[in-house]
Amino acid sequence: MAEILTEIQNLNPYLFSLFIFCSRIIDVSLGTFRVQMIVSRKKLLAGIIGFVEVFIFILIVSKVIQDIGNWLNILAYCGGFAAGNIIGITITEKTSQEIISVGIISKDHWPEIEQRLREEGFGVTRNIGYGLQGELQVLRIITQRNLFPKIRDIALEYDPKSFITSYLIVGRSGGYLYNVKSKI
Repeated sequence: MAEILTEIQNLNPYLFSLFIFCSRIIDVSLGTFRVQMIVSRKKLLAGIIGFVEVFIFILIVSKVIQDIGNWLNILAYCGGFAAGNIIGITITEKTSQEIISVGIISKDHWPEIEQRLREEGFGVTRNIGYGLQGELQVLRIITQRNLFPKIRDIALEYDPKSFITSYLIVGRSGGYLYNVKSKI
């Protein structure tokens, strides 16, 4: 494999830099996705992805270090790392089936936010909370993680000062989720 990389490098240094860039995108994207598989407790898949990730990393980093004075390769390596993070996070966001709990606290605009979320098909639970300035309403939505931006945007549309939190839910039974019929 190292001989093939050397041939590509000797054939066209610009093509080799592009190869480094693309390889790092793949390597880092796999790493980001692997972490998601670890969090999701998918051990075998995380192990396989980790093997491929490290294989690519070792091949590429060894070639960059061998020719450490080649700034084009170093820039391609760094650029691929940066782009790989962006692409890896994007892939993880699109493929994630994780369930989160979203909390929205809005002092004055909670009725509009609650109504709009319900109109959009979200199940909303409202609780009374007590803050520094007294009683307030807390809206709680259980949903898939990839729908968080939609919920956040709705809340901020009505109240730019709303306080929005989310956390991962490891297990669930019954209830109502966006676009999924109730099981209870």
